[in-house]
Amino acid sequence: MSYDNPRRLMYSFGEHDFGAGSESLSIKGPVGLKGTLKSIQCNATETFTATTTAGFVRVGTAADNDAYGELNLATTADTDTVSEADDTNAVLAEAIPEDTQVEITLVAPTGGTPAGKGFVHIEIEWYK
Repeated sequence: MSYDNPRRLMYSFGEHDFGAGSESLSIKGPVGLKGTLKSIQCNATETFTATTTAGFVRVGTAADNDAYGELNLATTADTDTVSEADDTNAVLAEAIPEDTQVEITLVAPTGGTPAGKGFVHIEIEWYK
């Protein structure tokens, strides 16, 4: 396997209640392969609030939770899908070192009555 023939994997997480609080998850790529974050997506099942700050999906490391990417969930409506294509500030990095544990941080919105639920999907291409 090389950069010309990457292995693309989609990591899907169950429904998360962002309004109830933040959560940390992790991904470990195939042994010996580097990665490129290709997509961050959230399929909303409850409308998100952003009274003080919005909810986020951050992809990074323990030391830098958005080193590889970040998706602002803003006020995504129930049944809508938001991805990096909808967030002009989303950054997708091409530099996930081999054998790195990738940290996924689901950040709760703040202010008012925080709300928002959704299924999160992370897509990474792994290559030599």
